[in-house]
Amino acid sequence: MTSENLTIKELVDAIIADGQLTEEEQKRLNEAMLADGKIDDFEVKQINRVMDMIKSGALKVVGED
Repeated sequence: MTSENLTIKELVDAIIADGQLTEEEQKRLNEAMLADGKIDDFEVKQINRVMDMIKSGALKVVGED
């Protein structure tokens, strides 16, 4: 696992621990995942973790006001 992947996992873990996904977190996560110009299997799994929790209602998407 590369340090980039660890950073992505840490971002996702923090989002999940907080129970909400803010616009700023979405931006940071997108930037981290696209930093190398490709999305690998590890990154897909992290995206799926977030999406599954949003779908189940365990994670709330919030806007920044």
